[in-house]
Amino acid sequence: MKLEVKGLHSGYGKVTILHGMNFIAEPGEITCILGPNGAGKSTLMKTIAGHLPVDRGEITIDGKSFTKLSALATTRSGVGYVPQENNTFAEMTVRDNLLASALNFADTGARIDNTYERFPILKERSTQLASTLSGGERQTLAVANALIGAPKVLMLDEPTAGLAPIFVDRIVDWVCELAQSGMTVIWVVEQNPEKILKISRTTWMFDAGRNRETLPSADLLEPGRLEEMLLQAH
Repeated sequence: MKLEVKGLHSGYGKVTILHGMNFIAEPGEITCILGPNGAGKSTLMKTIAGHLPVDRGEITIDGKSFTKLSALATTRSGVGYVPQENNTFAEMTVRDNLLASALNFADTGARIDNTYERFPILKERSTQLASTLSGGERQTLAVANALIGAPKVLMLDEPTAGLAPIFVDRIVDWVCELAQSGMTVIWVVEQNPEKILKISRTTWMFDAGRNRETLPSADLLEPGRLEEMLLQAH
């Protein structure tokens, strides 16, 4: 599913964060978003996911408007979202987290079984509270919560922040598999950018709620190029 954002204005109450943002993510590809704090990266994800209202502009997926959809309707329509923070139900068990994420589907049990097959660590921890998991295990659960709805578009807001290298590598591998299966993946990245750039096709640079540049991710792997681009942001 091709996701397209045109002229998007959004923010928090009277505070506008996105000022005419444009963005495209293609199916079967990983698209990166880079930029300094306050650039509007997370605000864009929340707006697409229906957690923030659109003030002006348009969001479409395969030509269908998502501009006015609620968060629940957006999820039901095939968009999975993993926020950077508060992305699990901390005082619920792992299994109850998955049950809550699968409530809208008739085949709840089968979806949970498939999730356990993909993420065996979650089956091992199924009766533990999410708050007792390690950082990597919590992020695994957050990704699983998003995937249990079999989304066509998956948005990840810095999912590897603060994780041990083994969990970073696992998440990178999982996301590669998802993109190869045809899923549209959007990855907001601040830490470990080189790992993500290597598996993505296109990178969008944001600055102060606006588009600054769009370029092939491979270009940012040239020596010194990534540092140069980040230093130019303000």
